[in-house]
Amino acid sequence: ALQKDGTVIVWGSNTYGQRDDIPDGLNNVVAIAAGEYHSMALQKDGTVVIWGSNNEGQRDDIPAGLNNVVAISAGGFHSMALQNDGTVRVWGSNSHGQRDDIPADLNNVVAIAAGGFHSMALKKDGTVVVWGSNDDDQRDDIPAGLNNVVAIAAGGAHSMALKNDGTVRVWGSNTYG
Repeated sequence: ALQKDGTVIVWGSNTYGQRDDIPDGLNNVVAIAAGEYHSMALQKDGTVVIWGSNNEGQRDDIPAGLNNVVAISAGGFHSMALQNDGTVRVWGSNSHGQRDDIPADLNNVVAIAAGGFHSMALKKDGTVVVWGSNDDDQRDDIPAGLNNVVAIAAGGAHSMALKNDGTVRVWGSNTYG
């Protein structure tokens, strides 16, 4: 939970320190994200702080030059950041290309979402780009004509988009409805 004063409170599993290993002095937090076994915080100055599991480099492999971050997202075993120039940075697990398969022409990004093993970006023009795992069609099954998107979310094996008319489109795994 992100409190009004910019501090963070974490509860639940602590197997990898995702609850009790909050870095000392963590404050001025403006956004938080929780992955499978790691936690992230975005501070007011645009820096990212991560604690918990580092089994896939999701904590310690922060890309050099990562600054001016405006949004963060934590996937199963990877971490994402959106910089104020619309650049997406991904680190941690690359088991399904969620880190290294970022489309070369990806720019003008306004939002990001990290799923279990896939990554998503919402572009300024209202279109969605997905890369990484496609085991459950969370990448290739983007609904035809999907545009005018204003928000995105990624689950373990499914993807979601909220359109400007208030409708929601979902694709990928439907194992649990």
